[in-house]
Amino acid sequence: MSDIVTEDWTGEVGNRWLAHIDQFESMIAPVGMALLAAADFQPGERIVDVGCGGGLTTLEIARTVGPDGRVAGIDIAPQLIALANRRRDAAGLTNCTFQCADGQVAAAEGAPFDRLTSRFGVMFFGDSTAAFSNMRSWLRPGGEAVFACWASPMLNPWIGIVGAIINRFADVPQRDPDGPGPFRFGDADQTTAMLNAAGFSDVEMTLHQADQPLGGSGASVAEAVSFVLDAMAMRDVLSAAGPDKLAEAEATLIEALGGYVRDGSVMMPGASWFVRARNPG
Repeated sequence: MSDIVTEDWTGEVGNRWLAHIDQFESMIAPVGMALLAAADFQPGERIVDVGCGGGLTTLEIARTVGPDGRVAGIDIAPQLIALANRRRDAAGLTNCTFQCADGQVAAAEGAPFDRLTSRFGVMFFGDSTAAFSNMRSWLRPGGEAVFACWASPMLNPWIGIVGAIINRFADVPQRDPDGPGPFRFGDADQTTAMLNAAGFSDVEMTLHQADQPLGGSGASVAEAVSFVLDAMAMRDVLSAAGPDKLAEAEATLIEALGGYVRDGSVMMPGASWFVRARNPG
């Protein structure tokens, strides 16, 4: 299924993400916190956060590295960078900056950095090898990349179940598995080879598996289904498929997701890779 369209982050896609940002951020927050714990950022470190979105993870890192450290958040979507700047100003953090830029080609303000991180923000480049080669140039010799990316869709029922249901009611164009998309780095061997080709060494990939709240913490089943249909751009696809297809798909999704309700949220299994790689210099 075409779960999160990636072709136009500066326009329609970025706008859709912004409109549903509370739900998106709440859904992936548990993975983000686990990533920060694994990264173990230290006071005084210089960090660049790629695909920072609305900047919540960037701001948390800024608090961790403290006044002697610094953090730069980078994202291609200007509307998300604008939100990140507003959040930074409201938080009163002076050791954090945000830059609207394409990590595949841009220079990063404040480089060199000790470490590069990302919470699901590095799978959408047109050329992954070129992007990581460019981003490696932002790191000091011996610096580290530590980021989260989705594992295989087979390990993520939150997209596998939803996708299978929607495909029963509409002909959804399939992604190129080697092209930009959320599951681009699902294969550990391929991702390791890409990072090596980009000049990184000592690549380590650790599988992180945990339930996550579809549609955000506290979302009802109906709210989770609305999130799937609207934030993932499936409502129009189903409406175009023919009379009653949208209603039929919505009813089927509600029935299927109802079995995952726990503690007031739709908790579905998820899996991601926590990736570490070294810049040899």
